[in-house]
Amino acid sequence: MVWITKMCLGLAILLVLMASPVHGDGNVSSSEKSPVMISNVSFVAPSPERANLNEEWVEIENTGKADVDITGWSISDAQEHTYVFPDGFILRSGARVKVHTGSGNDTQEDLYWGRSVPVWNNDGDRATLRDSSGSIIDSKP
Repeated sequence: MVWITKMCLGLAILLVLMASPVHGDGNVSSSEKSPVMISNVSFVAPSPERANLNEEWVEIENTGKADVDITGWSISDAQEHTYVFPDGFILRSGARVKVHTGSGNDTQEDLYWGRSVPVWNNDGDRATLRDSSGSIIDSKP
């Protein structure tokens, strides 16, 4: 009887692991559940970088058929520098928005982090998109 219980527990754990989407890069992603994803990144701004901070950006896209409220969602780099999407920001169906490192006036297509120094490492970095509960939605090198 004990072995049946252990076997059922082992099977349950295996099923949970199989249900978690894991991609070839080893990152767990819930983009299968969410139509919102990182569609493009530009980690290297032209030199001098501090004068071209808005050339560093991460682009987020809604590939779904419905608008998505991404209030409180965030983008972070490998060192956990974090940008949080503003209250009431709706990413329309089929739309994209770029989050620029520097300063500017926020629109539906361009948001600005307001930093005065570069965020993204030129020799490689990772942008991670999280929902408002902190769950990873997507991650791109």
